[in-house]
Amino acid sequence: MAGDRLNKVEVQERVDKCLELRYNSDRPILQKEWIAYCHDNYGDKSEQQYHAYWASAKEKYEEGWRAKLDGMLEPAMEVLLELLHSDNNQVRQRAIDQVLKYSGNDIDKQQVDITIKEIDTQWG
Repeated sequence: MAGDRLNKVEVQERVDKCLELRYNSDRPILQKEWIAYCHDNYGDKSEQQYHAYWASAKEKYEEGWRAKLDGMLEPAMEVLLELLHSDNNQVRQRAIDQVLKYSGNDIDKQQVDITIKEIDTQWG
């Protein structure tokens, strides 16, 4: 029924189903397809609640990616530290460039071709 509360396990099962259909299937579903799926398979909650499952699935997906990236960060930093201690100047410079790039402090080098044209001005 629309007024019955689901327990945490039941809510999590729905969020997991949304996560599966949205991110782990051959053809990810759209939000409107998810809402239709909920009506067809559950039919016990409001569309607002089905939208909440959709949003929760996205949060769970992003948390999973953050965890994976955090897990890769430490080994990557160890490699960069090793490269910073290299005897090869080129290797050290590339490692420095990567540190600057990922910290947001890199300098974007662009080649610019400037052509100066004559400008006529008249006064008075």
